[in-house]
Amino acid sequence: MQRAIGRVALFLQRPSNLFISAGILSGGIICIKSAPHIFSGLLFTQLYQSHNRQGAPCQLVSSQKREFRDVCQDLCIKPKGYDVFVISQFGIMWRGLPWFSSGVKFGIPEILQDNPDVSTERFPEPIKSKLNSEEGQKLKKALSFSQNARKFALAKELSLIQKNFPMYSIVLAPCFITANFGLGALLQITNLVALPNYILLILLTIPLYCVYQFAMSIITEKTDLKCDEKLIELGAAYRQGGVEYYEKRLEKNIALRKLLGKKGEKLFTYYGNEKPAGFFGLRSFGAPITQKLNRMQKSLNDK
Repeated sequence: MQRAIGRVALFLQRPSNLFISAGILSGGIICIKSAPHIFSGLLFTQLYQSHNRQGAPCQLVSSQKREFRDVCQDLCIKPKGYDVFVISQFGIMWRGLPWFSSGVKFGIPEILQDNPDVSTERFPEPIKSKLNSEEGQKLKKALSFSQNARKFALAKELSLIQKNFPMYSIVLAPCFITANFGLGALLQITNLVALPNYILLILLTIPLYCVYQFAMSIITEKTDLKCDEKLIELGAAYRQGGVEYYEKRLEKNIALRKLLGKKGEKLFTYYGNEKPAGFFGLRSFGAPITQKLNRMQKSLNDK
């Protein structure tokens, strides 16, 4: 092991080798990040598709088909590149992009329909044993959406796909890797820092990774809000659906925060926003839900 580390350290002593390493590592990161979207048909459907008690895949109900078709029409999207199926999770999930050969695998939650099944067996522990409590009843109520809210949820995810959202991470990560190795080579050539290259690269990786997480958070939040702005322009039905959708998400998160105890407090704030994750909590899942709700309510009152 020590011999292998020594060889790597010796290899990184030459500035030209740093650029070779950056190219290899960047290519690997691009492959890793793009693989779930390029080869989404291999595992994604099998992992998340919902099945009935007989073991057969659950089928989309007529309302889900109609709402997906209507939203695609409102957004001027051709549904041809989308493979839509039912998933057992509580939120919409998807992988791929329409211009990839495999298209988009788009999973609609089984509960995203009229009169959804929110029976006890659908929930894991410790939530299952607490469903009869006040917070458990609030959670079940928060999982039932009107047609406008369901269409807004579909439109929000389809808007992210239209903006090629996965490409930001696929492209940005290799850029920071190249910057890391490039800066290391520059410091070595100029002799500004008297440290071995491998130690220098480790020291540079930490701040640059933090910058990457911060940059991705800004991009995610900006894209999140731009998608909402686009949906606001689609009409009053989407604005009303957006208000209900974000209200229900806050209610669900607040209920989960109490039902899950300390784990819930780590995941959600007192007001129901999702807490940032990642290194030092720098990675955001999007704009705060309360902010998005306020924008939706304002747009509903203004128009």
